[in-house]
Amino acid sequence: MERVITNLVKLDELKRKPCESWLKYFKNRIADAHKAFISKDEYPYTWIYENTNIDLISWEIENNCFDWEKNSWAVAEYCPDKIDPEKFNWKQYSHYIVMYCPDKFNSEKYNWKEFSWAVAKYCPDKLDPEKFNWEKDSYYIAQLCPNLLDPKKYNWKEKSWAIAEYCPDKLDPEKYNWKKYSRFIAQYCPDKLDPEKYNWEVDGWAVAQYCPDKLDSEKYNWKKYSRFVAEYCPDKLDPEKYNWEKDSWAVAEYCPEKLDPGKFDWKRNIWTIIEKSINLVIEHFDKINWEEIRSYYSYYKRRKMLKYIRNFLGIPKGVRNEISIKFRRLLL
Repeated sequence: MERVITNLVKLDELKRKPCESWLKYFKNRIADAHKAFISKDEYPYTWIYENTNIDLISWEIENNCFDWEKNSWAVAEYCPDKIDPEKFNWKQYSHYIVMYCPDKFNSEKYNWKEFSWAVAKYCPDKLDPEKFNWEKDSYYIAQLCPNLLDPKKYNWKEKSWAIAEYCPDKLDPEKYNWKKYSRFIAQYCPDKLDPEKYNWEVDGWAVAQYCPDKLDSEKYNWKKYSRFVAEYCPDKLDPEKYNWEKDSWAVAEYCPEKLDPGKFDWKRNIWTIIEKSINLVIEHFDKINWEEIRSYYSYYKRRKMLKYIRNFLGIPKGVRNEISIKFRRLLL
């Protein structure tokens, strides 16, 4: 669209009618957009450029009434050919230059401290590794332009995770922050996992979930993360190391076939195992401390268990057989 350099907006030529608060600025169906903005201390350039054919910014610049401090962003977005590098507010709006008019980029004036990320995202060919804010925005390099990654400048302490996720071929095991971001190695590049450097205490669960073939039973934190083994790699479950007190429920839920009747916490997990695999209850009937279960669950809950058992076994209401009688005596 060819725009008219003017400050006058004609109501009849608008693509969309303005809100009521703006209609009062129209006299004889024409409004002075610049005065309207100034009077309200508002600068809806986006609305002007989307709904009119006027070039208000060029008019304001030519008439020396454009507010570069507040509205430099609008010049970059809507009429970049009018950019004055000496007046442009580089401190606040540098990123608008790389987003909309990278040909106007000035490395010396650019606010690298706050907006390095935008250079990596929109025009990596303009990136200056000496000025780039590696401490704050390293991960943008890893994600968007890994070919520009400088391992000596990269913020390995806080942004190691991005290397593992986006460019594992750039990973330096000696610089990587294993203590804080081991889980990203397990999830995105398990082939880079070093069992001696890996933080098994905190992130062992990720190995069980994402690369169980890398699981080291001796280093794994069974006390805290047993349930992940039961859910994601039950073939790795070690009944001697498993935390039965805390995570018996996970065995009942995900791999009842791995249940060790002598170690399983029947008291807290009897309901789960009844729902998932009642045959295991029948199989290990004599190993269950029913007295403990009666004291742990309410009478209502125990009657509900008995009803579920009868329904599961297909015993009609009012009919009793050896198994139902046995359960009734033990539960009630």
